[in-house]
Amino acid sequence: MKNENGLPDYEHIYATDLVYVPDCWRLCGDAHCCSFGRYKSKFNMIARTPFQELPLLPGEYAFLESKGWLTQFGDHEHKVVLFPIAGYVLKVESIVSRRPNCACDHDTRPTVCRLYPILPVFDVGGRLIETGQLGIFEELEDIAGLDAACQLKSLPFEQLNKFIALVDALGRSPICNFYLRAYLIAKQHIAERIRVRYERNGGSVFSSFEAAFIRRKLVEATWLSHRLGEVAREFEQCYGGEFKESMDSNQPPGEVPAE
Repeated sequence: MKNENGLPDYEHIYATDLVYVPDCWRLCGDAHCCSFGRYKSKFNMIARTPFQELPLLPGEYAFLESKGWLTQFGDHEHKVVLFPIAGYVLKVESIVSRRPNCACDHDTRPTVCRLYPILPVFDVGGRLIETGQLGIFEELEDIAGLDAACQLKSLPFEQLNKFIALVDALGRSPICNFYLRAYLIAKQHIAERIRVRYERNGGSVFSSFEAAFIRRKLVEATWLSHRLGEVAREFEQCYGGEFKESMDSNQPPGEVPAE
């Protein structure tokens, strides 16, 4: 299930109401994934103004806009970060919402909200091979040995078919699969750099993250660009022109791909 431009079938994804546990916010006690407020409160300088940033997949913002569903986010910003890799410029999109409490409505929530806390991991061919943690705060928990804030521990059997349907729609889209792989690599890269800083300096893992963020040291851009370029070549070898056409269609206007 994908569209002609290689994007996933968002109509199908948004019609799949994957709910691990009804009213799961009662388990963590503060609707943790709707704001991550308990962890943002540990920062001294960043995230002092309440907001929630929701990562989007390629074409997802345009889909939400076409359906008239952007109004759910209230006062929001369409954030676009451009990151060059060999042959392409990645367009990383997110919605930054300042809506109090939860940033979105349940029925029209973005894909990341439907999946959380699970990140599907596919092979290049789009087959689900494992699942991981979706968020960076879960990585910080692991680094510091903290108890998990999110209390969802398993996928209920009665929700399995919905989960399979949702991840199948994602895996069938080469560009979506690539962006999910890029996100996983970037998240693991950031987590490892935070781990090194935390083990070297001690103190709070949140202080380590904040210091790296402020100093723009979360990623080593040259390494990450090279690594994602390698992954892009794997996808090109697997899909040929289909992958390149999908990536080119998501290319920001006027941007010149890196060689």
